[in-house]
Order: sequence, then structure tokens, then C-alpha cells
Amino acid sequence: MARMQRSSTMGKRAGAAVVQSSAARAILALLAVAVFVAACGTTQTAVCPRVAVLNHASSVTKFAGGGKEEPANALYRLEMTDISMICKYGGGGLEELEANVKVAVTVLRGPKYTGGVGRVVYFVVVTDRSGAVLAKRTFPIRFDLRGRAEISFTEGSWMFVNLSARGGGGGAGYEIWTGFQLSDAELAYNRRRLGL
Repeated sequence: MARMQRSSTMGKRAGAAVVQSSAARAILALLAVAVFVAACGTTQTAVCPRVAVLNHASSVTKFAGGGKEEPANALYRLEMTDISMICKYGGGGLEELEANVKVAVTVLRGPKYTGGVGRVVYFVVVTDRSGAVLAKRTFPIRFDLRGRAEISFTEGSWMFVNLSARGGGGGAGYEIWTGFQLSDAELAYNRRRLGL
């Protein structure tokens, strides 16, 4: 009889240990979920700024000297066809932005192209949501069509922007724009061609 009672008591203790172990696992699982949710919340506040190509600066056409600015007199035209970005932040208040922007470019040979290296410049600008320019950099592009009618490639650029004067706070309050650096005449041509 004493053995049976001892066995029953041991069974109760083992059962209690299993319950305690299950409860501990449940608490650890809840803590893990809470940490994961907290991490997700941090990631959401540190999103990259919106990135886009300015419509009227998405292409540039170079013309043969002395001729009219019309397609029949074009040397070549460059078009930005896609854009992507990877960004990261530094500083406790997300006030240091490091942005790596990549743009896909297509070059189309014009009727007046006779060979040689072509050169254009594109820009990357960081603004706040009101449109105020916080930083701008320009980057050269060099290419050679080598007898081909069309070539495509990707250009990469890097920017560092200190956002502390604007309160930091991550990318939701900022925008990054890119396009070709245009003369007044090139801008006017683009607007006519695009119907802007």
C-alpha cells in the first residue's frame, strides 16, 4: 500500500514537471514572437525612401552639330528604363542615410552616329517630402555603340546624406530622384517629344 502511494506521488510530481515544462516552453515561444514583432516594427520604420526617375529627364538625345533638333539629326538617345535601390541607416535616430541607386540604361543609335565614345551625365538627388533638395550628385556615363543599333547596361551610384538637420526618422519622409542632366534645349526637346 505504501509503495502504491509513493508511486502515485511520484507520478503526480512527474506530471507537474511536464506541465511546468510545457508552460515554460509556451512562455519562451511568446517571448520569441514578441521579439520578432518588435524587430519587424523596427524594420518598418527604417524603410528606404521612395525612388523614381523624373519623367521629363528620363531620356536625353544628342544631335549632330549645326543641325535641327529632330530625330533625323540624332547621334544617339539614352533612356532610363528601370531603377532600384538598396539603403541602410546609421545613427540612433536613423539620421545617416547611405543609398546605393542602380539605373538601367538603354542607348539607341541615331541616323547621324558615326562611331566614337558617347558621353552624358545623370544626377541623383535626395529631397524631403516638400521637395526641398537635401543632396545632389552627378555621375558621368561613357559608352561606345561599336556598330550596334542598341546597347543596354546598368549604372550604379552611391550617396551618403546626413538627415540630422531634418530630424532623421528613416526614409518615409524622403524621396530620391534621378534623371539625365539636361541643357535647356534638351529639356525643351524632351517636353515636346513627351507632350509635357
